[in-house]
Amino acid sequence: MKIIQKASPHFNDRTTPIDMIVIHATATQTLDETFSYLIHSQAPHRVSAHYVIDRDGTVYQLVDESKRAWHAGISRWGDREDINTYSIGIEFQCPTQSDGTLGNFTQDQIQSGLELCHDIQKRYHILPKNVVGHSDIAPNRKQDPGILFPWEIFVREGIASNPKRR
Repeated sequence: MKIIQKASPHFNDRTTPIDMIVIHATATQTLDETFSYLIHSQAPHRVSAHYVIDRDGTVYQLVDESKRAWHAGISRWGDREDINTYSIGIEFQCPTQSDGTLGNFTQDQIQSGLELCHDIQKRYHILPKNVVGHSDIAPNRKQDPGILFPWEIFVREGIASNPKRR
Protein backbone atom coordinates (compact mmCIF):
# COMPACT_ATOMS: atom_id res chain seq x y z
CA MET A 1 0.00 0.00 0.00
CA LYS A 2 1.39 3.36 -1.01
CA ILE A 3 1.05 6.16 1.53
CA ILE A 4 1.48 9.79 0.50
CA GLN A 5 2.89 12.16 3.11
CA LYS A 6 0.99 15.44 3.58
CA ALA A 7 1.97 17.05 6.87
CA SER A 8 -0.40 18.61 9.34
CA PRO A 9 1.07 20.91 12.00
CA HIS A 10 -1.62 19.88 14.50
CA PHE A 11 -0.11 17.32 16.87
CA ASN A 12 1.88 17.00 20.04
CA ASP A 13 3.99 14.37 21.80
CA ARG A 14 2.48 11.03 22.67
CA THR A 15 2.86 9.91 26.30
CA THR A 16 1.38 6.39 26.23
CA PRO A 17 1.53 3.32 23.98
CA ILE A 18 -0.91 3.01 21.07
CA ASP A 19 -3.65 0.43 21.57
CA MET A 20 -6.64 1.79 19.65
CA ILE A 21 -7.76 2.78 16.16
CA VAL A 22 -10.53 5.35 15.77
CA ILE A 23 -12.45 5.39 12.48
CA HIS A 24 -13.92 8.69 11.30
CA ALA A 25 -15.83 10.03 8.30
CA THR A 26 -15.05 13.59 7.28
CA ALA A 27 -18.48 14.90 6.19
CA THR A 28 -16.65 16.96 3.57
CA GLN A 29 -17.50 17.17 -0.11
CA THR A 30 -13.95 17.09 -1.47
CA LEU A 31 -10.47 15.98 -0.51
CA ASP A 32 -9.31 19.62 -0.63
CA GLU A 33 -12.00 20.52 1.90
CA THR A 34 -10.80 17.63 4.09
CA PHE A 35 -7.21 18.85 3.95
CA SER A 36 -8.31 22.43 4.64
CA TYR A 37 -9.99 21.22 7.81
CA LEU A 38 -7.28 18.81 9.00
CA ILE A 39 -4.20 20.81 8.02
CA HIS A 40 -5.18 24.47 7.90
CA SER A 41 -7.72 24.78 10.73
CA GLN A 42 -6.99 27.56 13.20
CA ALA A 43 -7.19 27.82 16.98
CA PRO A 44 -9.32 27.15 18.88
CA HIS A 45 -10.62 24.55 16.40
CA ARG A 46 -7.41 22.87 15.29
CA VAL A 47 -7.91 19.22 14.40
CA SER A 48 -5.90 16.52 12.67
CA ALA A 49 -5.74 12.80 12.04
CA HIS A 50 -2.96 10.36 11.36
CA TYR A 51 -4.44 9.21 8.04
CA VAL A 52 -6.99 10.22 5.41
CA ILE A 53 -8.32 7.72 2.91
CA ASP A 54 -9.58 9.38 -0.27
CA ARG A 55 -12.53 8.05 -2.21
CA ASP A 56 -10.18 6.52 -4.81
CA GLY A 57 -8.41 4.56 -2.05
CA THR A 58 -5.32 6.78 -1.85
CA VAL A 59 -3.97 6.93 1.70
CA TYR A 60 -2.45 10.16 3.01
CA GLN A 61 -0.49 10.37 6.25
CA LEU A 62 -0.88 13.73 7.97
CA VAL A 63 0.65 13.00 11.38
CA ASP A 64 3.38 10.50 12.23
CA GLU A 65 2.05 7.63 14.33
CA SER A 66 4.61 8.40 17.04
CA LYS A 67 2.82 11.72 17.61
CA ARG A 68 -0.60 12.44 19.15
CA ALA A 69 -3.04 13.71 16.50
CA TRP A 70 -6.11 15.68 17.55
CA HIS A 71 -8.99 13.64 16.12
CA ALA A 72 -11.03 12.30 19.04
CA GLY A 73 -11.77 15.44 21.05
CA ILE A 74 -13.56 14.93 24.34
CA SER A 75 -13.84 11.16 24.36
CA ARG A 76 -14.08 8.06 26.52
CA TRP A 77 -13.60 4.32 25.97
CA GLY A 78 -14.17 2.14 29.01
CA ASP A 79 -12.52 3.84 31.96
CA ARG A 80 -10.15 5.95 29.83
CA GLU A 81 -10.54 9.50 28.60
CA ASP A 82 -8.42 11.51 26.16
CA ILE A 83 -8.47 8.80 23.50
CA ASN A 84 -6.09 10.81 21.28
CA THR A 85 -3.34 9.75 23.66
CA TYR A 86 -3.84 6.03 22.94
CA SER A 87 -5.05 5.94 19.35
CA ILE A 88 -4.39 6.24 15.65
CA GLY A 89 -7.08 8.29 13.87
CA ILE A 90 -8.18 7.31 10.35
CA GLU A 91 -10.48 9.62 8.38
CA PHE A 92 -12.49 8.33 5.42
CA GLN A 93 -13.23 11.23 3.05
CA CYS A 94 -16.99 11.04 2.88
CA PRO A 95 -19.61 13.56 1.84
CA THR A 96 -22.84 13.97 3.74
CA GLN A 97 -25.85 12.51 1.92
CA SER A 98 -28.89 14.62 1.03
CA ASP A 99 -30.71 13.26 4.10
CA GLY A 100 -27.82 14.29 6.36
CA THR A 101 -26.36 10.82 6.91
CA LEU A 102 -22.77 9.90 6.24
CA GLY A 103 -22.18 7.18 3.71
CA ASN A 104 -21.47 6.23 0.13
CA PHE A 105 -18.05 4.81 1.03
CA THR A 106 -16.29 3.41 -2.02
CA GLN A 107 -14.93 -0.11 -2.42
CA ASP A 108 -11.46 1.37 -2.99
CA GLN A 109 -11.69 3.26 0.30
CA ILE A 110 -12.83 0.22 2.22
CA GLN A 111 -10.07 -1.95 0.74
CA SER A 112 -7.43 0.64 1.67
CA GLY A 113 -8.97 0.97 5.12
CA LEU A 114 -8.80 -2.78 5.66
CA GLU A 115 -5.15 -2.90 4.59
CA LEU A 116 -4.19 0.10 6.72
CA CYS A 117 -5.99 -1.20 9.80
CA HIS A 118 -4.44 -4.68 9.42
CA ASP A 119 -0.99 -3.10 9.20
CA ILE A 120 -1.52 -0.86 12.24
CA GLN A 121 -3.03 -3.71 14.26
CA LYS A 122 -0.06 -5.97 13.56
CA ARG A 123 2.50 -3.36 14.51
CA TYR A 124 0.81 -2.29 17.77
CA HIS A 125 -1.01 -5.53 18.67
CA ILE A 126 -4.36 -3.74 18.74
CA LEU A 127 -7.30 -5.93 19.71
CA PRO A 128 -10.46 -5.88 17.55
CA LYS A 129 -12.48 -4.57 20.53
CA ASN A 130 -10.28 -1.44 20.41
CA VAL A 131 -11.07 -0.57 16.79
CA VAL A 132 -13.92 1.87 17.24
CA GLY A 133 -15.85 4.62 15.54
CA HIS A 134 -15.79 8.25 16.62
CA SER A 135 -19.43 7.79 17.67
CA ASP A 136 -18.38 4.97 20.03
CA ILE A 137 -16.01 7.18 22.00
CA ALA A 138 -18.08 10.40 21.84
CA PRO A 139 -21.68 9.14 21.48
CA ASN A 140 -23.38 12.33 22.63
CA ARG A 141 -21.27 14.48 20.34
CA LYS A 142 -20.41 12.58 17.15
CA GLN A 143 -22.14 10.31 14.64
CA ASP A 144 -19.24 9.38 12.37
CA PRO A 145 -18.37 7.17 10.65
CA GLY A 146 -22.15 6.77 10.48
CA ILE A 147 -24.70 4.01 10.14
CA LEU A 148 -23.66 3.21 6.56
CA PHE A 149 -20.04 2.42 7.43
CA PRO A 150 -19.48 -1.29 6.62
CA TRP A 151 -18.49 -2.50 10.09
CA GLU A 152 -19.56 -6.03 9.15
CA ILE A 153 -16.66 -6.22 6.68
CA PHE A 154 -14.19 -5.04 9.33
CA VAL A 155 -15.60 -7.65 11.74
CA ARG A 156 -15.42 -10.42 9.12
CA GLU A 157 -11.77 -9.49 8.42
CA GLY A 158 -10.91 -9.69 12.13
CA ILE A 159 -10.23 -5.98 12.47
CA ALA A 160 -13.20 -4.92 14.62
CA SER A 161 -15.39 -6.93 16.96
CA ASN A 162 -18.73 -5.12 17.09
CA PRO A 163 -20.85 -5.06 13.92
CA LYS A 164 -23.73 -3.20 15.62
CA ARG A 165 -23.02 0.51 15.54
CA ARG A 166 -25.14 3.62 15.59
